Amino acid sequence: MVQSAGVPQLSDNQAPPGRPSSATETDVNLIHNTQAPPPPKESGPNKRRKVRVRGNSTRPKKRMTDSRGVSDRPLVEKQGVCDEGSPLPPPLRISLKSLLAAEMKLVYGDEQHNITQQPSKSPVNSSASQFMCQASEIVGPPSGPNLGFLPQIDKWLDVALQDADSYYQQKKYGIAASRFTTALELCSKGAAVEQSLHAVYEDISKVASLIESRLVACYLRLKRPKIALNHSHRAIQLNPIYFRHHLRQAMVYRLLGNPCAAARSAMIADWVYWLSGGSDEHISKLIKLYWQALLDEAIITEDGFSVMYTPCSAGDSVGDCIAKAEETFRKQNPAFTDYLFTDPSGDHLLPQTTNWSNPPSTQQKYVLTLGFRRGQDGSFLSKLTSRTCPSFTGPRASFSSSSPEDMERVCDTFSRRILPALDFIKCTKLAAGFSPGSGLVERLQYAGYLGQIQRSSEQTVILHQALAELAVAPYLQDLSHAETSLLQALMADTMDTLEGRRTDRERVWNEMQKVGMLEDLLFQLEETYLKNKAQRASRKQRAGVQGAEGKARGRPKAGVKIEAKGGSTVVTDKAKVRPTETQQETAVAPMTLPDP
Repeated sequence: MVQSAGVPQLSDNQAPPGRPSSATETDVNLIHNTQAPPPPKESGPNKRRKVRVRGNSTRPKKRMTDSRGVSDRPLVEKQGVCDEGSPLPPPLRISLKSLLAAEMKLVYGDEQHNITQQPSKSPVNSSASQFMCQASEIVGPPSGPNLGFLPQIDKWLDVALQDADSYYQQKKYGIAASRFTTALELCSKGAAVEQSLHAVYEDISKVASLIESRLVACYLRLKRPKIALNHSHRAIQLNPIYFRHHLRQAMVYRLLGNPCAAARSAMIADWVYWLSGGSDEHISKLIKLYWQALLDEAIITEDGFSVMYTPCSAGDSVGDCIAKAEETFRKQNPAFTDYLFTDPSGDHLLPQTTNWSNPPSTQQKYVLTLGFRRGQDGSFLSKLTSRTCPSFTGPRASFSSSSPEDMERVCDTFSRRILPALDFIKCTKLAAGFSPGSGLVERLQYAGYLGQIQRSSEQTVILHQALAELAVAPYLQDLSHAETSLLQALMADTMDTLEGRRTDRERVWNEMQKVGMLEDLLFQLEETYLKNKAQRASRKQRAGVQGAEGKARGRPKAGVKIEAKGGSTVVTDKAKVRPTETQQETAVAPMTLPDP
């Protein structure tokens, strides 16, 4: 919540960042359903009426309305109330005004600085530059990437950037965008730093990423987030450790109606700010407030499934925690129990209880449970826990040529069912990874299908997004040797696809999809074999029961046939009599018994 002075503060009844919950704390239900809309704003004679809260008088009184004057009581009912004891309070609803105020400060907070190192007679002004501003905000550790002092920029690029920045300060954002584009072309031609022969890749990347980020700001000012999207991706590809790049990407996603991706970008921005040495507590709280508001919006906008986060302690086993979460979910949300999925990793983080300075072992983590209104919308998630390379496109989709109608159907399945659920799972999971089932590989597979049906513009956007995610992935988790090789292969194939290069080797994500298809076929064969085996056992059991009943009534055993021919009795036992070579295609010769 934001106080009147504009400084974001966590609520008084909220746990301090990073405080681990005790083992007795129960589920935290953050479910926002759109079925029951919040009550209208009070007006008239009811506006001054006070609400009496019955119960323990020793408890501190809570504010029942937020900054918009909307009652919080329906929200508490939707989010659920924990069991008696010491429940973790649900997050407060953040008003749109507070969200926009935090967004403006975070996204455009570096505009008051000069963009280049302008030479000046004054020794104070000579050090004022955008790069030194970044260096003062983020001083990276010696062993990690940092935005330290860069070499002198090329003089022609310096002039172009000053010209673009002057138009930007005059709020002529269209002209400024064209000037920044010209500066970016100069940078791509080698005019990045003054001594280009001795320049290193990191320095050129930081210069280019700054220009890309300024282009994002221009197009955001012009209310053109679609154009700003690719520039935000490229800024992160060139310099993934600068937190404002992720914040601008979050704003772009929010304007495009993708709050899940926006919430993840805000979470990564908060992590990157701390990882790079950011020590301003005000900025950190502001980012967490922004992250919380975007996560709240992502929960509200989802109407196909409902969400619950359950705090888990170190002493609880994964199975017990999942069983407890699903039992609580069924009681509180009976309308969303057609299919339940609980992420067994338990690595989800919430902005109210996250403090990156705490050791990972003491960081409060949560188990995420998704409940679907219709089972077919979420049943594919079961493959995340039962498959090595889960594939969600149907059987034999990668082994046979498909018609354009089938491709359109697969793309619709990706965009409507698969990717929204996977994106929501990782919007509170920092180390989501890039393996099959993480959402990244599935997005690359989706881009491949878009390319086959000639939807190249959408394919380009998705490939740039995947490159941005791959660029920041090494800073979010520790990578093994196998994961490093996979990351390099994914980046190489993504770049080749983006540039239109054709190679004899199969794309990595297509190989994973084929492995997933083979795995599905093996599971189907196993299921068919077990089903047939059970049917055979059932038939054998029924035959045994019928034989026992016939024997009890004095009837001959099954397979024995008694025939009377003339004055003799013929007994035929088909189970014991074996035909000779001459009797292969004839009836078995009967056995004649003497007359009694």
